[in-house]
Amino acid sequence: MDALADFIDLERYPIDNLESCAGRTLIESCQAMMRERAICALKGFLKPVFLQEISDEVTQLESEMRRVDFPATPYGWLKNTGFSKTHPRSRVFDRRCGVLTRDQLDSKGLCVRLFQFPELTEFVRQLLGYEQLFNSACPNISVRLNIMEPGDEFGWHYDTNDGAVSLVLQSAEEGGDFEYAPLIRNEADENYDRVGAIFSGEETPDVADAPAGTFILFMGRRSLHRVAPIGKSRRSRQTLLFSYDRQPGMVFPEKIRKRMLEPSREPFLGQ
Repeated sequence: MDALADFIDLERYPIDNLESCAGRTLIESCQAMMRERAICALKGFLKPVFLQEISDEVTQLESEMRRVDFPATPYGWLKNTGFSKTHPRSRVFDRRCGVLTRDQLDSKGLCVRLFQFPELTEFVRQLLGYEQLFNSACPNISVRLNIMEPGDEFGWHYDTNDGAVSLVLQSAEEGGDFEYAPLIRNEADENYDRVGAIFSGEETPDVADAPAGTFILFMGRRSLHRVAPIGKSRRSRQTLLFSYDRQPGMVFPEKIRKRMLEPSREPFLGQ
């Protein structure tokens, strides 16, 4: 299994020929999805045979995963002191899941090989409209797996950048929906009233239609999101995450890497 066509349904998603009419149509439709709802979710992106093989590869490694379990603010890039207890900036939500990082993966395995296809990087670059885009060089978090079991959740948060790439490898039997409030904040207005309504359950978030095999590109810097708690399930929820940057050689800061490599219960309350 070495060719891109072994991994991805290129008839449906021709990322190997983006200059073709079908390729341009794919880019335009994905960009329209992101403008309107902040998410591009391509069901059936991964071929079923490959999907089973890569999920089996991950399942065999689950016994080696590190357990992440700590409360965190959704506003991790801000200083969040001086707010009332009920203010959104004072809220924290649990991040609880298993994690496998690139240093734990087979360097010639399916997870890493998929990440290394230049056609996939070019597809992401064109979707984001960047002049250049490079695979992260981080030895740990460039390729990461979140593995969620019953009782796990990844609470409400924003990303520090737009364009998070993930691939759903396996869904739980109950729970684990990707929930989000698209474009709820911008640089001029944090929209705390609506954020508070999401936190309290007064406003219902969107739910991504993203079964196993789905490619997701999400604009998470301005869109509140979470993975809802996992219910009863005999199988884990497996998500593969890839990291890119507009500059070559990007490595994540030590503080972020340490959260993955040396998990602790210390709350993450922002800057």
